[in-house]
Amino acid sequence: MGLIAREVEGHGIPTVALSVLGGATAKTPAPRNVVVRFRLGQVLGEPGAVVQQRRVLWDALGAFALIAQPGGVIELSYRWKRSTYVDPLEPGSGVS
Repeated sequence: MGLIAREVEGHGIPTVALSVLGGATAKTPAPRNVVVRFRLGQVLGEPGAVVQQRRVLWDALGAFALIAQPGGVIELSYRWKRSTYVDPLEPGSGVS
């Protein structure tokens, strides 16, 4: 994924890559990397869990503002079936 993201960025389109495998991300980093400790193939979360998926996506998009160095990595603190999610689009959620 990192190789593709770097090529896309070379054409002027900013990217952020999501991964569940921190070790693999370190070997071929994208310009911005977000690691979330979920199951393989379910990087945004559980099927049908709209709030969870929206929260992970929202936080991943926040990497554009948080990662300053090329190849930078942030790891989201969420854990599979053990985290509570606040919908960033819900009025009064405190997310701006």
